[in-house]
Amino acid sequence: MQKWGKNRSGSARFRCKYCSKTKTRKRLDLSKKDQFELFQKWILGKLSKDEIAQKYSVNRKTLTRWFASFWNEEPVPKQINIANKILTIDGKYIDKNGSVLVVACNKKVASWHFTQRENYSSWVAFFSSFIHIPFAIVCDGQKGMIKALKERFPGVIIQRCQFHVMKYCLAKLTKKPESVAAQELRFLVLQISLIKTKEHFKLWFQEYAYWRKTRQDFLKEKTYQTHNLTPTGKQKWHYTHGRLHAAHSHLKNALPNLFKYLLYPQIPNTTNFVEGAINAQMQEKLRFHRGLKLHKRRILIAHFLSSKQ
Repeated sequence: MQKWGKNRSGSARFRCKYCSKTKTRKRLDLSKKDQFELFQKWILGKLSKDEIAQKYSVNRKTLTRWFASFWNEEPVPKQINIANKILTIDGKYIDKNGSVLVVACNKKVASWHFTQRENYSSWVAFFSSFIHIPFAIVCDGQKGMIKALKERFPGVIIQRCQFHVMKYCLAKLTKKPESVAAQELRFLVLQISLIKTKEHFKLWFQEYAYWRKTRQDFLKEKTYQTHNLTPTGKQKWHYTHGRLHAAHSHLKNALPNLFKYLLYPQIPNTTNFVEGAINAQMQEKLRFHRGLKLHKRRILIAHFLSSKQ
C-alpha cells in the first residue's frame, strides 16, 4: 500500500499497487476518542443534540448510537492530598432516591460520593475514603455530617457556614416579627455577617448574652393542651413562642463553630464556593438535560465534577 492523496473529509487514502484498489485506514481508537470528546461537549456544554448533529453533519440517531456506550462509564474522582488543607463540604439533592456529597479544596473539587440520601451513614462512608486529615472543614452543619466529622476527624477545626445559619434563623423569625424579643434577635442575626474582627465579636456577644439573659423566661413559656393527653395521662405542651425558640436554639448550637475564621483568617466563613461554583452549575446542567433517569444523572454529574478537578 502506498499513499494516494486524501478523501474529501481530509483523511489519508492508500492504494494497492498490485490490484489498484484504494482504501482509507480506519482508526477505531481515534474515532472512539473523538466521539467521547463530542459526548463531553454535549453534556457539559450548551448545545443541544440537534445543534451538535447539524454542526458536525451527522444524524441525531447517529449521535445517540455513538453516545450509548458512554452512559455506562462513570468517572471516578482522582486521589488528591488533603493533608492540612481547608475543605468545604456540602450535599446536593439530585432525585428522591439520589444525592451527591461534594468536597472542595483550593477552589477545586477534591472528591465526591453518590448516596441515596444525605445522613450520618452516608457521610461516614464518604469520610472513610479519605486517607489524610485536613486542617479545617467548612460546612452547613447538617447533624449527620457534624457527627460523622467528629468521629472521623476528632480535633479538626469546624467552621459553620454563616449564610446557612442566618438563613434558617431569619426564616423562623420572619421579616416582621411581632414580639420585641424576636425583633431584637433578628437584629442580632443580621449583624453576624458584619463581624470581621475579634473586637466586633466581643461587642456582638455582649449584646447577645444580655438578650439571652433578659429573654430567657420569655423563651421558656409553654402552652399546655388541656384536651390532648399523652398515653400516660399527662398534658401535652409546646413552646408558646415556637419559632423564636427554634431560631435561638439553632443559633445557640451553632455559636461554638460560627466564628472560627476570626482565629484563623485563611478559613472562609461560608460555603459559597461550593454553592455557587459547583452546585449552581450542576443544577444548571441537570435542568438543561432534564428528563434523564437517575443513573444517567449520576454519569452527567460525575463528568461535571471530574472537569472541576
